[in-house]
Amino acid sequence: MIKIEKIKFRNILNSAGNIALEVEITTDKNISEKASIPSAIIQGKREVFATNNLKNRDLNELLKKICNTEIQDQKMFDSILNEYIDELGVNICLSLSLAFARVSAKNEQSSLVRYICKQANYKMKKISPTPLVAIFSGGVHNKKDSIQNIMLCVDIHPFSNAVKAIVEIYTDIESQLKEQNVLKGYGNSSGMIVEKMTTNEKIDVIENTIKKLNYEKDVSIAIDVAAEHFYENGNYVYEGELIKPEQLNETLREYVQNHNITYVEDPFHFRDEKWWKIFKQENPNILVVGDDLFATQDKYIDSRLANGIVIKMNQVGTLTGSINAFQKARSEKMITCVSHRSIETEDTFMCDLAVALNAEYIKIGGPRRGDRVTKYNQLLRLEEKIDESCNIWE
Repeated sequence: MIKIEKIKFRNILNSAGNIALEVEITTDKNISEKASIPSAIIQGKREVFATNNLKNRDLNELLKKICNTEIQDQKMFDSILNEYIDELGVNICLSLSLAFARVSAKNEQSSLVRYICKQANYKMKKISPTPLVAIFSGGVHNKKDSIQNIMLCVDIHPFSNAVKAIVEIYTDIESQLKEQNVLKGYGNSSGMIVEKMTTNEKIDVIENTIKKLNYEKDVSIAIDVAAEHFYENGNYVYEGELIKPEQLNETLREYVQNHNITYVEDPFHFRDEKWWKIFKQENPNILVVGDDLFATQDKYIDSRLANGIVIKMNQVGTLTGSINAFQKARSEKMITCVSHRSIETEDTFMCDLAVALNAEYIKIGGPRRGDRVTKYNQLLRLEEKIDESCNIWE
């Protein structure tokens, strides 16, 4: 039972240098915790809407309902938030939900990971999630390239060993691109932005570097197509050319056939269910994963369309909603991938969530920029805290 005595909202900076919202909750036992959440450059059509606007009479009504009232548990708190989420948006509601989780964990003298496990009725495993790491960025990060991210899939455990491989590969590729004078900058996810390189050429650079550094057995390629963002009236504007869904399907299939690609995310717009099914059937040896397709909402999850789901808490708006999406996906035998967003804060809740719910994958971006590095460092700390009997300590 938690009794909230005070809620404070403050403006902080996010990784884009814009204002983000941070919420701090203080209980009657003087336990205080805070949370802030990321945002998208462009929201998916199925996501809960986002706003930082605090000038809303519904917020005053919500605060009256949750302050100085005994809240039984996380589900009760999140159910109250859900009554207001359509009016207040995800920024306010998810920040409140995650801050409440943190004060509840501290109130129970529990780690956040153990608290999340309890909420989901899960038993934590020793194995850390496999990181997906942006190497090349396009799409909303660089309009000249349609595919949003070409990533490393680093199937090395424990996570500290994965980090070693990530830094070696990323740094080597970065040096190559600088020598060739084609590196023009970094995307929001710390993927590199280049000019005058085709998708095949980018994948070749990654594969050749993986081979050179002797990581072929453990590191493969993952691509986030993010097709919703170049969908246009039933067709796709792919790399400057208007193509039909069948042409996009063939292009993606060729990438998979010609390269060591093990993971493909959002190959089509969520309306193109026919082509999701075709792509999944034609590529049985890879993971076909839905992000904008499912938007972390259990009502959209359908294993006929994909065999994996991306979990982004701010697509649904509460911790309980995120756990529900996990549980629905698991009931349909789908893999799960917890993901950052394009515009991040220093908050690392997503790392604790991924570890607690045994997510198979985690997307944390390239090892550059403080907002991404905080996620790497939190996963390294969590690895230390989990002992061989899968207990996790404060």
